[in-house]
Amino acid sequence: MKKIILGLLIFTAFTTSCSSDDDNGLAVTKQNLLGKWYLKGGTINNGAFEDYNHDCSISRDFQEFFDNDILTFNGYNIDCELNEVEESNWYLNGRVITVSIPNFIEYDITVEKLTSNELILKQDGINEDTGAVEDVRYYMTRN
Repeated sequence: MKKIILGLLIFTAFTTSCSSDDDNGLAVTKQNLLGKWYLKGGTINNGAFEDYNHDCSISRDFQEFFDNDILTFNGYNIDCELNEVEESNWYLNGRVITVSIPNFIEYDITVEKLTSNELILKQDGINEDTGAVEDVRYYMTRN
């Protein structure tokens, strides 16, 4: 009987301590998105992961979400100078981020995963060469 109880305790401890990556996920809220997100890479149509090429080895390109609904892309050149800052507006509706570049374009990106350190965004895009719809995922990290 002791072996059965011990076995049940071990099984219970094992099954409750093992969890999926989603268990430490954050709610998709504006507050949880705020701050810098460094670009890691992405996939197209669930293909092979492609690393994002940072031109500067000591300063990485990043997106930054601000509380005043501004989103910036900050890019460094090969001399590690901040040479590109693109500003757009953003707002969140459920899991969908709408990005609006004034007088240019507006598009939606879905938050697939959000943890304290990882952000995965999904966007349906159009291949400029073929016109086919593509499933694009962007992977970002806080560090």
